[in-house]
Amino acid sequence: KKRTLVWLVIALVVFGGGAWMAQETNLFGGITLSPRAKQLAYLKEHEEEMANFVKSWNSKVESVQFDWDSMEVGQVGNGTPQGGGYMMTVNGRINNNKDTKFTLGFPLKRNLNEIPEKLVIIQMQPIRILKGNLWDLYD
Repeated sequence: KKRTLVWLVIALVVFGGGAWMAQETNLFGGITLSPRAKQLAYLKEHEEEMANFVKSWNSKVESVQFDWDSMEVGQVGNGTPQGGGYMMTVNGRINNNKDTKFTLGFPLKRNLNEIPEKLVIIQMQPIRILKGNLWDLYD
C-alpha cells in the first residue's frame, strides 16, 4: 500500500511538473514571453521610428527618451457601450530634460494582449514643459 502511494506521488509530481513546464515554454524549448513583455519588445524594436516621430513635432527636439516602465494598455472609449478598441501608450521626455513629457499611442485591433500588426503612432499628448507648477506646451 505504501509503495503504491509513493508511485502515485511520483507520477503526480512528474506529470504535474511536465504540465507546468509545458505552459512556461513553447514547443521548441524557448521560454514564452508575457503579452506585456512582447508589447514592450515591439516598442523597443521601433524606438528609432518613434523618436523620429517625436522629433518631427519641433525642430528644438534633439533627443528623445522613453519611459518604458510607463507602458500601459487599456480600452479607449468612443461614446458607445462597447468602446472604441484598445490602445497601448508610452510616455517620454526630450533632450534629457526631466521637466518635459509627452505620450505616444499605438492602436490595437482586437484585444489588450496583442502587438500591432503594423506600426501606427498617434500623438496622445504633445510635448509639455514644466514652468513653475504648470505644464505648458513646449515651443
